[in-house]
Amino acid sequence: MTIEMPAVIINSQRLVKTFLFPLLMQLSDRTTQTLMAVIATILIVAALRATQPISMPLAFAFFIAVLVYPLQRWFNRYIPHWLSLVLVLLLLAGVLGLAVGALEISAEIIEPKAPEYLNRLQQMAESAQSWAQARGFPVSQFSSGQNSNQLTQEAIGGIKSLLSALSLFVLVVSLLVLLLLEVNQYKEKTQRAFPSRTSDRLINAVGSMSEKLRRYLFVMTLTSFLTGVLTSILCFILGVDLAFVWGLIAFVLNYIPTLGSIIAVIPPTLVALVFNGVGRGIATLIGLAVLQVAIGNFVDPRLQGKTLQLSPFIALISIVFWGWVWGIPGAILGVPMTVAIILLCQEFDSTRGIAIVLGEVEKSKS
Repeated sequence: MTIEMPAVIINSQRLVKTFLFPLLMQLSDRTTQTLMAVIATILIVAALRATQPISMPLAFAFFIAVLVYPLQRWFNRYIPHWLSLVLVLLLLAGVLGLAVGALEISAEIIEPKAPEYLNRLQQMAESAQSWAQARGFPVSQFSSGQNSNQLTQEAIGGIKSLLSALSLFVLVVSLLVLLLLEVNQYKEKTQRAFPSRTSDRLINAVGSMSEKLRRYLFVMTLTSFLTGVLTSILCFILGVDLAFVWGLIAFVLNYIPTLGSIIAVIPPTLVALVFNGVGRGIATLIGLAVLQVAIGNFVDPRLQGKTLQLSPFIALISIVFWGWVWGIPGAILGVPMTVAIILLCQEFDSTRGIAIVLGEVEKSKS
Protein backbone atom coordinates (compact mmCIF):
# COMPACT_ATOMS: atom_id res chain seq x y z
CA MET A 1 0.00 0.00 0.00
CA THR A 2 1.41 3.35 -1.00
CA ILE A 3 1.06 6.34 1.22
CA GLU A 4 0.42 9.56 -0.65
CA MET A 5 2.09 12.66 0.74
CA PRO A 6 -0.21 15.55 1.64
CA ALA A 7 -0.44 18.34 -0.90
CA VAL A 8 0.89 20.85 1.67
CA ILE A 9 4.16 18.94 2.01
CA ILE A 10 4.52 18.60 -1.76
CA ASN A 11 3.94 22.31 -2.26
CA SER A 12 6.40 23.10 0.52
CA GLN A 13 9.09 21.02 -1.17
CA ARG A 14 8.47 22.75 -4.46
CA LEU A 15 8.71 26.13 -2.73
CA VAL A 16 12.03 25.21 -1.13
CA LYS A 17 13.49 23.89 -4.40
CA THR A 18 12.18 26.74 -6.51
CA PHE A 19 12.72 29.81 -4.32
CA LEU A 20 14.27 29.16 -0.94
CA PHE A 21 17.23 27.01 -1.97
CA PRO A 22 18.49 29.44 -4.67
CA LEU A 23 18.06 32.29 -2.19
CA LEU A 24 20.12 30.47 0.43
CA MET A 25 22.82 29.73 -2.15
CA GLN A 26 22.91 33.38 -3.13
CA LEU A 27 23.15 34.48 0.49
CA SER A 28 25.87 31.92 1.04
CA ASP A 29 27.87 33.32 -1.89
CA ARG A 30 27.52 36.86 -0.58
CA THR A 31 28.52 35.78 2.91
CA THR A 32 31.55 33.97 1.52
CA GLN A 33 32.56 37.02 -0.48
CA THR A 34 32.18 39.24 2.59
CA LEU A 35 34.24 36.90 4.75
CA MET A 36 36.92 36.67 2.07
CA ALA A 37 37.06 40.48 1.86
CA VAL A 38 37.41 40.75 5.66
CA ILE A 39 40.16 38.13 5.72
CA ALA A 40 41.98 39.84 2.84
CA THR A 41 41.78 43.19 4.66
CA ILE A 42 43.22 41.68 7.84
CA LEU A 43 46.05 40.06 5.89
CA ILE A 44 46.83 43.34 4.09
CA VAL A 45 46.96 45.27 7.38
CA ALA A 46 49.20 42.60 8.91
CA ALA A 47 51.47 42.76 5.87
CA LEU A 48 51.67 46.56 6.12
CA ARG A 49 52.69 46.31 9.79
CA ALA A 50 55.25 43.60 9.06
CA THR A 51 56.74 45.54 6.12
CA GLN A 52 56.75 48.96 7.81
CA PRO A 53 60.41 49.75 6.96
CA ILE A 54 59.57 49.66 3.25
CA SER A 55 55.78 50.14 2.95
CA MET A 56 55.66 53.34 5.03
CA PRO A 57 58.46 55.16 3.09
CA LEU A 58 56.82 53.96 -0.12
CA ALA A 59 53.55 55.60 0.95
CA PHE A 60 55.40 58.87 1.66
CA ALA A 61 57.08 58.70 -1.74
CA PHE A 62 53.76 57.94 -3.47
CA PHE A 63 52.00 61.01 -2.04
CA ILE A 64 54.93 63.26 -2.90
CA ALA A 65 55.02 61.84 -6.43
CA VAL A 66 51.28 62.49 -6.82
CA LEU A 67 51.83 66.13 -5.86
CA VAL A 68 54.84 66.87 -8.07
CA TYR A 69 54.02 64.75 -11.13
CA PRO A 70 52.04 67.51 -12.95
CA LEU A 71 55.03 69.82 -12.58
CA GLN A 72 57.39 67.15 -13.91
CA ARG A 73 55.03 66.47 -16.83
CA TRP A 74 55.02 70.19 -17.67
CA PHE A 75 58.84 70.30 -17.57
CA ASN A 76 58.98 67.26 -19.86
CA ARG A 77 57.41 69.31 -22.67
CA TYR A 78 60.43 71.62 -22.88
CA ILE A 79 63.43 69.80 -21.40
CA PRO A 80 64.74 66.20 -21.23
CA HIS A 81 63.20 63.80 -18.76
CA TRP A 82 66.29 63.51 -16.57
CA LEU A 83 66.63 67.29 -16.32
CA SER A 84 62.97 67.70 -15.34
CA LEU A 85 63.50 65.13 -12.60
CA VAL A 86 66.51 67.07 -11.30
CA LEU A 87 64.52 70.33 -11.27
CA VAL A 88 61.65 68.71 -9.38
CA LEU A 89 64.05 67.28 -6.78
CA LEU A 90 65.73 70.69 -6.41
CA LEU A 91 62.32 72.29 -5.88
CA LEU A 92 61.49 69.74 -3.19
CA ALA A 93 64.87 70.39 -1.59
CA GLY A 94 64.05 74.10 -1.56
CA VAL A 95 60.71 73.45 0.15
CA LEU A 96 62.47 71.24 2.71
CA GLY A 97 65.05 73.99 3.22
CA LEU A 98 62.27 76.49 3.93
CA ALA A 99 60.79 74.12 6.49
CA VAL A 100 64.16 73.64 8.20
CA GLY A 101 64.74 77.39 8.13
CA ALA A 102 61.36 77.99 9.75
CA LEU A 103 62.28 75.52 12.51
CA GLU A 104 65.63 77.26 13.05
CA ILE A 105 63.93 80.66 13.27
CA SER A 106 61.49 79.23 15.79
CA ALA A 107 64.37 77.84 17.85
CA GLU A 108 66.13 81.22 17.78
CA ILE A 109 62.94 82.92 18.95
CA ILE A 110 62.37 80.44 21.76
CA GLU A 111 65.98 80.34 23.01
CA PRO A 112 66.14 83.82 24.66
CA LYS A 113 62.76 83.29 26.33
CA ALA A 114 63.46 79.73 27.48
CA PRO A 115 64.91 80.67 30.93
CA GLU A 116 61.95 82.92 31.69
CA TYR A 117 59.48 80.23 30.66
CA LEU A 118 61.29 77.54 32.63
CA ASN A 119 61.45 79.71 35.76
CA ARG A 120 57.76 80.51 35.52
CA LEU A 121 56.86 76.85 34.97
CA GLN A 122 59.07 75.86 37.91
CA GLN A 123 57.31 78.39 40.14
CA MET A 124 53.94 77.06 39.03
CA ALA A 125 55.09 73.48 39.68
CA GLU A 126 56.35 74.38 43.17
CA SER A 127 53.08 76.18 43.96
CA ALA A 128 51.08 73.18 42.78
CA GLN A 129 53.29 70.84 44.82
CA SER A 130 52.87 72.95 47.96
CA TRP A 131 49.10 73.09 47.44
CA ALA A 132 48.94 69.30 47.01
CA GLN A 133 51.12 68.60 50.06
CA ALA A 134 49.05 70.95 52.22
CA ARG A 135 45.96 68.89 51.40
CA GLY A 136 47.61 65.52 51.96
CA PHE A 137 48.02 64.42 48.34
CA PRO A 138 51.05 62.18 47.66
CA VAL A 139 53.66 64.09 45.63
CA SER A 140 56.94 62.60 44.42
CA GLN A 141 60.08 64.52 45.37
CA PHE A 142 62.45 65.85 42.74
CA SER A 143 65.82 64.10 42.50
CA SER A 144 68.76 65.60 40.64
CA GLY A 145 70.30 62.20 40.07
CA GLN A 146 67.14 60.90 38.48
CA ASN A 147 66.97 64.05 36.39
CA SER A 148 70.52 63.51 35.11
CA ASN A 149 69.79 59.91 34.17
CA GLN A 150 66.57 60.96 32.51
CA LEU A 151 68.35 63.63 30.48
CA THR A 152 70.97 61.10 29.38
CA GLN A 153 68.32 58.63 28.27
CA GLU A 154 66.44 61.37 26.43
CA ALA A 155 69.64 62.46 24.69
CA ILE A 156 70.33 58.89 23.54
CA GLY A 157 66.74 58.55 22.41
CA GLY A 158 66.99 61.83 20.51
CA ILE A 159 70.11 60.65 18.68
CA LYS A 160 68.39 57.38 17.72
CA SER A 161 65.33 59.27 16.50
CA LEU A 162 67.53 61.59 14.43
CA LEU A 163 69.31 58.66 12.80
CA SER A 164 65.99 56.94 12.10
CA ALA A 165 64.59 60.13 10.55
CA LEU A 166 67.72 60.50 8.41
CA SER A 167 67.53 56.92 7.14
CA LEU A 168 63.80 57.37 6.45
CA PHE A 169 64.53 60.55 4.49
CA VAL A 170 67.17 58.83 2.35
CA LEU A 171 64.85 55.90 1.62
CA VAL A 172 61.91 58.17 0.74
CA VAL A 173 64.06 60.21 -1.65
CA SER A 174 65.35 57.04 -3.31
CA LEU A 175 61.85 55.63 -3.77
CA LEU A 176 60.59 58.99 -5.01
CA VAL A 177 63.28 59.14 -7.69
CA LEU A 178 62.42 55.63 -8.88
CA LEU A 179 58.70 56.42 -8.95
CA LEU A 180 59.20 59.61 -10.95
CA LEU A 181 61.48 57.78 -13.39
CA GLU A 182 58.87 55.11 -14.14
CA VAL A 183 55.62 57.01 -13.69
CA ASN A 184 55.22 57.47 -17.45
CA GLN A 185 55.36 53.70 -18.00
CA TYR A 186 52.63 52.57 -15.61
CA LYS A 187 49.86 52.88 -18.23
CA GLU A 188 51.71 50.68 -20.72
CA LYS A 189 52.56 48.12 -18.03
CA THR A 190 48.95 48.04 -16.80
CA GLN A 191 47.63 47.49 -20.33
CA ARG A 192 50.03 44.59 -20.84
CA ALA A 193 49.32 43.02 -17.44
CA PHE A 194 45.50 43.06 -17.55
CA PRO A 195 42.75 42.67 -20.15
CA SER A 196 41.75 45.81 -22.02
CA ARG A 197 38.57 46.51 -20.06
CA THR A 198 40.20 45.92 -16.66
CA SER A 199 43.29 47.93 -17.54
CA ASP A 200 41.20 50.86 -18.74
CA ARG A 201 39.21 50.89 -15.51
CA LEU A 202 42.38 50.69 -13.42
CA ILE A 203 44.06 53.50 -15.35
CA ASN A 204 40.98 55.71 -15.11
CA ALA A 205 40.59 54.95 -11.41
CA VAL A 206 44.22 55.74 -10.59
CA GLY A 207 44.12 58.91 -12.70
CA SER A 208 40.91 60.16 -11.11
CA MET A 209 42.11 59.28 -7.62
CA SER A 210 45.43 61.05 -8.18
CA GLU A 211 43.71 64.19 -9.48
CA LYS A 212 41.26 64.41 -6.57
CA LEU A 213 43.94 63.55 -4.02
CA ARG A 214 46.19 66.22 -5.52
CA ARG A 215 43.40 68.78 -5.20
CA TYR A 216 42.70 67.70 -1.64
CA LEU A 217 46.34 68.03 -0.56
CA PHE A 218 46.73 71.34 -2.41
CA VAL A 219 43.66 72.81 -0.69
CA MET A 220 44.85 71.50 2.68
CA THR A 221 48.24 73.13 2.14
CA LEU A 222 46.66 76.44 1.09
CA THR A 223 44.25 76.56 4.03
CA SER A 224 47.01 75.46 6.43
CA PHE A 225 49.25 78.27 5.21
CA LEU A 226 46.40 80.77 5.56
CA THR A 227 45.64 79.49 9.06
CA GLY A 228 49.29 79.75 10.10
CA VAL A 229 49.69 83.31 8.80
CA LEU A 230 46.46 84.55 10.40
CA THR A 231 47.32 82.81 13.68
CA SER A 232 50.70 84.57 13.81
CA ILE A 233 49.12 87.94 13.00
CA LEU A 234 46.40 87.52 15.63
CA CYS A 235 48.89 86.45 18.33
CA PHE A 236 51.16 89.38 17.42
CA ILE A 237 48.27 91.86 17.68
CA LEU A 238 47.20 90.45 21.06
CA GLY A 239 50.79 90.56 22.33
CA VAL A 240 51.16 86.81 22.81
CA ASP A 241 54.79 85.68 22.87
CA LEU A 242 56.18 83.41 20.15
CA ALA A 243 53.58 84.46 17.58
CA PHE A 244 55.60 83.00 14.69
CA VAL A 245 55.96 79.68 16.50
CA TRP A 246 52.21 79.39 17.09
CA GLY A 247 51.59 80.14 13.43
CA LEU A 248 54.01 77.41 12.38
CA ILE A 249 52.35 74.93 14.75
CA ALA A 250 48.91 75.88 13.40
CA PHE A 251 50.17 75.35 9.84
CA VAL A 252 51.35 71.82 10.62
CA LEU A 253 48.39 70.76 12.77
CA ASN A 254 45.82 72.04 10.28
CA TYR A 255 46.60 68.98 8.12
CA ILE A 256 44.73 66.97 10.77
CA PRO A 257 41.02 67.77 10.28
CA THR A 258 39.14 69.10 13.33
CA LEU A 259 41.45 67.56 15.93
CA GLY A 260 44.50 69.50 14.73
CA SER A 261 42.59 72.78 14.76
CA ILE A 262 41.56 72.22 18.37
CA ILE A 263 45.09 71.34 19.46
CA ALA A 264 46.55 74.38 17.66
CA VAL A 265 44.42 76.73 19.77
CA ILE A 266 45.55 75.35 23.15
CA PRO A 267 49.30 76.32 23.41
CA PRO A 268 48.99 80.05 22.57
CA THR A 269 45.92 80.30 24.81
CA LEU A 270 47.82 78.80 27.76
CA VAL A 271 50.83 81.06 27.17
CA ALA A 272 48.60 84.14 27.02
CA LEU A 273 46.73 83.00 30.14
CA VAL A 274 49.89 82.38 32.15
CA PHE A 275 52.03 85.33 31.02
CA ASN A 276 49.48 87.96 29.92
CA GLY A 277 46.57 87.48 32.28
CA VAL A 278 43.08 86.01 32.15
CA GLY A 279 41.66 88.69 29.86
CA ARG A 280 44.32 88.23 27.21
CA GLY A 281 43.98 84.46 27.47
CA ILE A 282 40.22 84.61 26.88
CA ALA A 283 40.70 87.02 23.95
CA THR A 284 43.29 84.68 22.42
CA LEU A 285 40.99 81.67 22.82
CA ILE A 286 38.01 83.43 21.26
CA GLY A 287 40.05 84.95 18.41
CA LEU A 288 41.76 81.69 17.42
CA ALA A 289 38.53 79.71 17.76
CA VAL A 290 36.67 82.14 15.47
CA LEU A 291 39.56 81.97 13.01
CA GLN A 292 39.54 78.17 12.90
CA VAL A 293 35.76 77.99 12.55
CA ALA A 294 35.73 80.58 9.75
CA ILE A 295 38.40 78.80 7.73
CA GLY A 296 36.97 75.34 8.39
CA ASN A 297 33.35 76.22 7.57
CA PHE A 298 33.65 78.87 4.86
CA VAL A 299 37.07 78.99 3.19
CA ASP A 300 37.86 75.27 2.97
CA PRO A 301 34.45 74.13 1.60
CA ARG A 302 34.58 76.81 -1.12
CA LEU A 303 38.03 75.69 -2.23
CA GLN A 304 37.54 71.96 -1.74
CA GLY A 305 33.97 71.78 -2.99
CA LYS A 306 31.92 68.63 -2.36
CA THR A 307 34.45 66.21 -3.78
CA LEU A 308 35.25 64.83 -0.36
CA GLN A 309 34.12 65.72 3.15
CA LEU A 310 35.94 63.57 5.71
CA SER A 311 34.01 63.40 8.98
CA PRO A 312 35.90 64.28 12.20
CA PHE A 313 35.22 60.79 13.59
CA ILE A 314 36.69 59.05 10.53
CA ALA A 315 39.65 61.47 10.57
CA LEU A 316 40.42 60.61 14.20
CA ILE A 317 39.98 56.88 13.59
CA SER A 318 42.30 57.06 10.57
CA ILE A 319 45.00 58.81 12.62
CA VAL A 320 44.75 56.23 15.42
CA PHE A 321 44.57 53.26 13.04
CA TRP A 322 47.49 54.22 10.80
CA GLY A 323 49.44 55.27 13.88
CA TRP A 324 48.95 51.74 15.18
CA VAL A 325 50.07 50.30 11.84
CA TRP A 326 53.12 52.52 11.19
CA GLY A 327 53.75 54.49 14.38
CA ILE A 328 54.15 58.30 14.34
CA PRO A 329 54.76 58.45 10.55
CA GLY A 330 51.54 56.48 10.12
CA ALA A 331 49.65 59.06 12.19
CA ILE A 332 51.00 61.77 9.88
CA LEU A 333 49.92 59.79 6.82
CA GLY A 334 46.62 58.67 8.36
CA VAL A 335 44.30 61.21 6.77
CA PRO A 336 45.90 61.15 3.26
CA MET A 337 45.89 57.34 3.30
CA THR A 338 42.20 57.25 4.22
CA VAL A 339 41.41 59.87 1.59
CA ALA A 340 43.23 57.81 -1.05
CA ILE A 341 41.31 54.66 -0.07
CA ILE A 342 37.98 56.50 -0.23
CA LEU A 343 38.73 58.00 -3.63
CA LEU A 344 39.89 54.65 -5.03
CA CYS A 345 36.82 52.83 -3.69
CA GLN A 346 34.62 55.52 -5.20
CA GLU A 347 35.76 54.58 -8.71
CA PHE A 348 34.33 51.03 -8.61
CA ASP A 349 30.69 50.03 -8.18
CA SER A 350 31.53 47.07 -5.94
CA THR A 351 33.44 49.22 -3.43
CA ARG A 352 31.48 52.47 -3.62
CA GLY A 353 29.65 51.50 -0.42
CA ILE A 354 32.95 51.57 1.47
CA ALA A 355 33.60 55.10 0.18
CA ILE A 356 30.17 56.24 1.36
CA VAL A 357 30.72 54.74 4.82
CA LEU A 358 34.17 56.29 5.28
CA GLY A 359 33.37 59.71 3.86
CA GLU A 360 30.62 61.76 2.27
CA VAL A 361 31.47 61.64 -1.41
CA GLU A 362 29.67 63.16 -4.32
CA LYS A 363 27.36 60.90 -6.31
CA SER A 364 28.63 59.53 -9.55
CA LYS A 365 27.23 61.23 -12.64
CA SER A 366 27.22 58.03 -14.67
